[in-house]
Amino acid sequence: MAVKLHREHLRLSTALCSRYMQTTVESDVIVPDIKPDILKILQVGNEVVITRKEVQNDRVFVQGIVRMNVLYTPDNGILGALKSISAHQEFNHSMDINGAMPGMELFIDAEADPAEYTLVNSRKLSIRSKISLSARLSNDTEVDIATGVDDTSAIETKCKNMNIYNPCIDVARDIILREKLEVPAGKSPICEVLKVSAKPYSIELKTLDGKAMAKGELKVCTLYCGDDENTAPDVMEHILPFSEILEIDGLREGMAGEVDFALKDLYFEVCPDSDGDKKILSIEATIEAEVRAFDVVECSAIEDAYSLCNPVELKKTLYSVEQLVANCSNQTTVKEPVSVPDYLPEIYRLCDYSANPSIESVSVDKDEVTVSGYINCNFLYLSEDSANPASCFSHILPFTQHFDVVGATQNSVCEAKAEMEHISCTISSGRCLEVRAIVSTSIKVVEPTSVELVSEINCDDETALPKMPSMSVYFIQKGDSLWSIAKKYRTSPDKILSANGENPDSLKPGKCIYIFR
Repeated sequence: MAVKLHREHLRLSTALCSRYMQTTVESDVIVPDIKPDILKILQVGNEVVITRKEVQNDRVFVQGIVRMNVLYTPDNGILGALKSISAHQEFNHSMDINGAMPGMELFIDAEADPAEYTLVNSRKLSIRSKISLSARLSNDTEVDIATGVDDTSAIETKCKNMNIYNPCIDVARDIILREKLEVPAGKSPICEVLKVSAKPYSIELKTLDGKAMAKGELKVCTLYCGDDENTAPDVMEHILPFSEILEIDGLREGMAGEVDFALKDLYFEVCPDSDGDKKILSIEATIEAEVRAFDVVECSAIEDAYSLCNPVELKKTLYSVEQLVANCSNQTTVKEPVSVPDYLPEIYRLCDYSANPSIESVSVDKDEVTVSGYINCNFLYLSEDSANPASCFSHILPFTQHFDVVGATQNSVCEAKAEMEHISCTISSGRCLEVRAIVSTSIKVVEPTSVELVSEINCDDETALPKMPSMSVYFIQKGDSLWSIAKKYRTSPDKILSANGENPDSLKPGKCIYIFR
């Protein structure tokens, strides 16, 4: 006869693969007719945006755009003048993954390495961008796990307590942000915009029933020429907070979640203020909010059972589960003097600086996670050297962040990401800068486990097991457990503890115990 069981319906996520891949995007950038010839390239910036991702049969497909900004000194004989060119290049990449099927969850993280470039001639530039893609493919299955016995039979059960990582939501929504940015007092009006860098950052995600409240801020840095397009550049910075209510089916209040923001599109226009001066930069930013939410289901599942009176037959099923070990973040501060390369002139005025963190390695050991990476810093400055008035250079700042994670093992899987919280830069001498950078590193540690659990119990009520002695004396052997002894003598663990002391830790090999029935 089948024993009626209590069951809990769960959604289990199993990682099919975690893969790192690279693709190269090549493009030719032509100087527009309204721009002067290129004399010297100062900086080539590139950033990648994923526009489409798809799981197909035995492969994954990724599509995106590389946005590029070229900053150069023009060949017009005017010292200190700067010009810029903006361009973009579409790309797609596919990877063969055995077992991949439509409907599986695909997470993609994209990062562009510093661009390589060749000046073909004064009107043409060849740019080569290496795109690093981190892909994680998972398969979700829905199961009913036995958690208890709903029967009058004398069935003893042994349960395994688990904190099952149960991802439920992974959706993307667009947020449109429109703002008018004013040139700060004391700075000149805008003659020509050279570069607008915008980076969205997450501050908070609050989950509600069917909705998510996402808070963040958009940090905007604008490099421009003031008054006269041939004068030295100036820079202005703005921080734009935003908050949006996103409609998301299936989301429930109290779910743990996170949101990643990515800048999909940015449009800007220079506008006059009330006095007629070009001191307003009107922007429209399209920010993609990728919301991921999950439950941590506390589940007590039956892993073994026996009857006190009758023979039982157990059917067991092997389940692949992921248990959440940690989901946390921390900050690290990097302070370091940065020297100007010997082949460049001394710094007279710092025009612009930026930083982008990248993770190189993630090491998981017993109860510890170590994340190592580097910050790629770029500096644009003016000098008093008439032959070389504007220069740009890069510098790498390494960083390491340690996390104490109780329960982490070498088999744990760790996802890590790094974001730039703050960077400041001061000129200490003509050939040295003092840089202070704050990097926020977040990790999610999951322990993949295969567990064999009881899925069915059949009890033979018509057959009685041989009677056991009313009292037995037993010397505990190495490898014994309270459960294995109780099962062997067809009693309950509670009765053994009641007869021999309430502390199970005192039941050690060699100890004599009494077993009553």
